[in-house]
Amino acid sequence: MNTIIKKEIKDIIHNKLFILTVSLLFILSIVAIVLGSIQIRATMVEYNDSITFLKSLGKTVMPDKPNINALAISKSFVNYLGMIGALLAIILGNHTIVKERDQGTLKLILSRGVFRDTLLNGKILGNTIVFSGITSTLGVITYITIVIVGQVSLTMDDSVRLILFFTMSLLYMLFFFILALALSVLSNNGNKALLIAVIIWIVLAFVLPQIGDTMDLDNQLPGGFFAQMGVTKTQEDSILAKFSSYEFIRDGIEEMSPMKHYERMSYALLNIKPGFDQQSALQVVGVKWINLVGLLTPTILLLLLTYVIFLKREDIY
Repeated sequence: MNTIIKKEIKDIIHNKLFILTVSLLFILSIVAIVLGSIQIRATMVEYNDSITFLKSLGKTVMPDKPNINALAISKSFVNYLGMIGALLAIILGNHTIVKERDQGTLKLILSRGVFRDTLLNGKILGNTIVFSGITSTLGVITYITIVIVGQVSLTMDDSVRLILFFTMSLLYMLFFFILALALSVLSNNGNKALLIAVIIWIVLAFVLPQIGDTMDLDNQLPGGFFAQMGVTKTQEDSILAKFSSYEFIRDGIEEMSPMKHYERMSYALLNIKPGFDQQSALQVVGVKWINLVGLLTPTILLLLLTYVIFLKREDIY
């Protein structure tokens, strides 16, 4: 199986479309991270300069240190991965079987005593290693940039949050990889399988979340309907209780989107979503576990379906 893994990784890094797509993902992410870190540093420099000036005037009462969320600079990565990362995963998921079938090497490999499950294991592990390399590299770049460029010292909990965030990013990419892989195994037409995977991606990542956001009562006014109306949290809960069936349907639509699960967990880990900054990284996972399950469950089901089809189909060649 090690030979299959090595071959898969070699094929991936020689794929020009992969190089182009992953380069775009890295460029956009790094630019966003660097610019965010520069903004953090500028804020701290401005604060320190004001403190120095006030001390020179003999002032003893100083303004509070600005509340800086250094992890929030990774927010753009959530959006980039939702688009570019998912598309990259779909391309590789489709390419891993289709290329072997189109070149006639799939039948040749399986005729040499290589079991079907061994071949599939090797291909999945090879791609998983590549995705892990992408997310790990961006995670290291993010950490170093925040510390050196932003001049912010990250706590152990901040580091754990980053690790968990990029782990969620890996799981998100694997979902779309397995989706495209399953479709390429199910259909002998590689182009058709790719087209269907892209359509499903658009529906899951964009259409369903948009429908959910549009149906959200609190999104009807900029800044939030309840906030604009001066409604308290207790009053808000009381109002929403009267629309429980409506909220159940709206939330159910969003729950079908892996992008929404990824976004909810990521925003909580990065302290972008209010209310999670006072909790530890593991406590956040304990609260948002449903989003982890919502991402893992369809991935596992698709993976099982892929194995069943690949092992049973006689005309897979």
